[in-house]
Amino acid sequence: MESNYVFLDVDGTLVNYSNELPNSAVKAIKAAQANGHKVYLVTGRSKAEMYDELLEIGFDGYIGGNGNYVESDNEVILHQLITAEQEKMIFDGQLYRADVNKVSFILEEYEDYLAAAEFFSDFQVGTWGGIGEQALFGDIALANITKQTAIKKLLEHHGVDQKNTIAFGDAKIDIPMLEYCEIGVAMGNGGKEITAMADHITDSVDNDGLEKAFLHLGLIE
Repeated sequence: MESNYVFLDVDGTLVNYSNELPNSAVKAIKAAQANGHKVYLVTGRSKAEMYDELLEIGFDGYIGGNGNYVESDNEVILHQLITAEQEKMIFDGQLYRADVNKVSFILEEYEDYLAAAEFFSDFQVGTWGGIGEQALFGDIALANITKQTAIKKLLEHHGVDQKNTIAFGDAKIDIPMLEYCEIGVAMGNGGKEITAMADHITDSVDNDGLEKAFLHLGLIE
């Protein structure tokens, strides 16, 4: 069996929007790894924002900050930081650490995102939230960095062919990595844009969608 690199979004893909992790997903991931496949988390969350319960599953690596941070086999391959000068512009106050790659904030209303996008026009400003991509939170990161660019960097580092890649997601921000990978899988609870472009649509997170897709794609038996 040829080894594949499998890239999993977190919110809405690995866990539901109540942060509930299906046992079937954990079982499927471990079985795929036992079959020689590599499984990576690819998320907007910085590693400091990630739940220990998920990291303890034992992934082969981690892509965080929507592509600002890439780790594989406990080696940091890429970490693109907001500079100290840029951080002072954003925070306008005392900085507690110098390794920030993304700033998250709570949206009181959608207009807060629009104001941030206009004010921080040199950055990549996005929104994220619950089911249906409801805008609950915003984030500010360096421009021209995506989950896709991070996956490219990881594959180059390991000398892996693009044809041996599978990506799973549920939201518009996941579309670039689904387009890039050989097979793009949308969760059944995904938005209409990603389900329209995906190569395969599996069931929802809560209905064991990850395990069903792993079976369908031959990653597990």
